[in-house]
Amino acid sequence: MKFLAIIVTFNPDVNRLEENIKAISAQVDKVAIVDNGSDDKDFLSRISFVYSAEVIENEKNKGIAYALNQGMKYAYENGYEWAITLDEDSVCPEGIISNAKKLLSTGNIKMVYNLNCDKNDIAMIVPLIKETASGELCELGTGVSGMEYQEVKKCITSAAITNVKIWKKLRGFDNKLFIDYVDYDYAIRCMINDYKIIRMNEVILDHRIGKSEYKKFLWTRIRVANHSPYRKYYIARNIVVYIRRYAKHISVFAEVLRLIKVFMLIVLYEDNKREKLGACFKGLRAGLKYKL
Repeated sequence: MKFLAIIVTFNPDVNRLEENIKAISAQVDKVAIVDNGSDDKDFLSRISFVYSAEVIENEKNKGIAYALNQGMKYAYENGYEWAITLDEDSVCPEGIISNAKKLLSTGNIKMVYNLNCDKNDIAMIVPLIKETASGELCELGTGVSGMEYQEVKKCITSAAITNVKIWKKLRGFDNKLFIDYVDYDYAIRCMINDYKIIRMNEVILDHRIGKSEYKKFLWTRIRVANHSPYRKYYIARNIVVYIRRYAKHISVFAEVLRLIKVFMLIVLYEDNKREKLGACFKGLRAGLKYKL
C-alpha cells in the first residue's frame, strides 16, 4: 500500500508547518504541499528540497476543497492508494499510518474488529480528535465505544486517511463549498453511496480550531470560534446548502440549531458584531439561492 500526505498551506506558521511535516513524512511514502496562494512562497522551495516534497502552487486562494482535490488528483495519477489530508498546523501522532495499515491488512475485519463492512467499502480512516484549547474529545455525534475501530458518520478532513479510488468514484470534494462543510459534505456522500468511515479510537489528534476560546454560558462552557466575517459568510451559506442537499439524510433540526448558535455567539461574545452578522445574512441569502 502506498500512502501520500497532502498538506494544504495558506500563509502558514512555517515552524509549525515543519513540525507537521517531520511528524508525518517518516510515516508515508511522500509528502505533497498544496499552497493556496501564500503571500510569501520562499518556504516552499526549502521544504521541497529538505523533505523531497512535491509542491503544487496556486496563484490565489481557491479554497480548501479545490486544494484537496489537487492533492488527491496527484495521488490518483501517481499510484497512491491512500492519502492523509492535513491542515498546515495538524501535527500527527506517531503510528497514525501504521494503525490504519493494521486495519487494512486484517484478513476479516468483520470478525476481528466487529465492523459491518468489507475493506473495499472503507472510504476514510480517521483519528479521534481532541480540541487543543479545551482538551475535550470531538466525537462529532458518535460517542467513543470500547472498540479499537468504530464506524462513524462524520469526520473532519484534517488527518483523514482517504481511499483514493473511492474519492475518484465520488468525484472528489465540492469545490463550490470553498471551505466550511467540505468535510461533512464528502462524509455524507460516502454514507449515501454505502461507503464507510472508520475511526481509530486509540489514535488521538490534537487539533486547533481557529482562534477558539471558551466562555461561560449559564451552567456550562461554550466554545466561541471567533471566525472572521469572511468565514462567517461561508459557514452560514454552507449550512443552508447542506440542509437543502441532504434533508432526507440528516437532522435538519440539529443543523438549524447550529445556525442559530452561530448568530447567538456573535451577539453575546464576539467583537465586530455588525460586520459578522451582515456576513451571516449574506450567507443565508446565498445559500437559499444556491443551485444544487
